[in-house]
Amino acid sequence: MHAVAFHEHGEIDNLELMDVPRPTPESDEVIVAVEAAALNHQDLFAVRELDHYVPQYPFWGGGDIAGVVDELGDEVTGWEEGDRVAVNPAISCGECEFCVRGEHSQCANYAVFGEHRLGGFAEYVAVPAENLVRVPDGYEMTKAAAAPMAAGTAWRMLVTRADVDPWDDVLIVGASGGVGSYAVQIAKNVLNVGTLYGTTSSAAKADFLRELGVDEVIDYTEEDFSRVVWEATDKRGVDVVVNNVGGETWVPSLRTLRNGGTLVTSGATAGPNPETEIRLLFVRQLNVLGSTTHTRDSFATMMEYVFDGTIDPVVQETYPLEEFEEAFRKMADRELYGKVVLTVGE
Repeated sequence: MHAVAFHEHGEIDNLELMDVPRPTPESDEVIVAVEAAALNHQDLFAVRELDHYVPQYPFWGGGDIAGVVDELGDEVTGWEEGDRVAVNPAISCGECEFCVRGEHSQCANYAVFGEHRLGGFAEYVAVPAENLVRVPDGYEMTKAAAAPMAAGTAWRMLVTRADVDPWDDVLIVGASGGVGSYAVQIAKNVLNVGTLYGTTSSAAKADFLRELGVDEVIDYTEEDFSRVVWEATDKRGVDVVVNNVGGETWVPSLRTLRNGGTLVTSGATAGPNPETEIRLLFVRQLNVLGSTTHTRDSFATMMEYVFDGTIDPVVQETYPLEEFEEAFRKMADRELYGKVVLTVGE
């Protein structure tokens, strides 16, 4: 089969369309014939630097996967060949102290497709049957593939970790990105927050965010977003900041918070080692929460909102697997809002 893979770490030029062996299922697995696989920043990190996670070479990413069941392991029940499925990208053991408490993303043996295990940038992928969710007939496979990782990350940040209330004012930093666009919809369509602020980097992306439901959009290339939010809230600040960007956005994000407010972070696409301002933390008694991605139960709940249209995956562009270079370039150059998806077998 074909896969978009690499033998050595480096820049995205190291990715190649390779001929690789088709996987065979373990007894509790199915083989999914991939129809769509969405890109995430994880896929850039995998090729550039995550050699301490990669279990084998050649390796290929792709944590967001949708397709049809092609082959069943000997012990798999409840699924048939031809079933339309999306994949929960997070693999947990179900037995450690964290899994027993229902905190699967804290699993002692936690793994993710495309980072610790071969992913969906290939024609076929082996998946534990318990990681499958059924895709309704007629629902677009590109949208089904665009949701799991980014929407699951946004869900945990807002719903589980920050425990956002309907009366909260919320700021989403980098709101036009993959995780950000889901955070916007979860905040507005599921949690019904008070005032929703969002930052982005261009007029076109600002228009997109207004259409998506952001009340106040700030172009951080033109304005200091911390000052804008502080003045817009009459120097009170927002209740919650969602930040999966890091870098130079870190201290401004802290400055936008009210006394006792919460910053929740799940990523560092602009840099993992920002300067900080400790005085803001103790003077305003701020909460800083780390977050990764969903549990099994929250994944199922979140995908129900996706399939009923409450959360609508924003797919900006699709490319056939063979045109992966342009898809990766656009993500690396931050030209995207929403998601870009590779399609297979079309």
